[in-house]
Amino acid sequence: MYGLILTLHILICVILVIVILIQSGKSGGMGGIFGGGTESLFSAPSGNLFLKKVTAGLAIAFICTTLLLTILETRRSSSSVLQRVGVPQTQPR
Repeated sequence: MYGLILTLHILICVILVIVILIQSGKSGGMGGIFGGGTESLFSAPSGNLFLKKVTAGLAIAFICTTLLLTILETRRSSSSVLQRVGVPQTQPR
């Protein structure tokens, strides 16, 4: 179960990065301060509504799989990291 959700999580991460990189930028930035962005002020909003909805859905799926992986990992191992590594405890002098 854990491996399946981890694989799904990695797949969602890769697809989310690709979908974000496909989207076009707003081309504002510093150009808007010096008058370069005035043509975008009164124009129609750029960007594809479908890509924005896919990005939002993938972001929600990313958050859900992250929380689910965290819950499964805490139930999977009840010992702390220090107990698993075996760090020797020092006695106060």
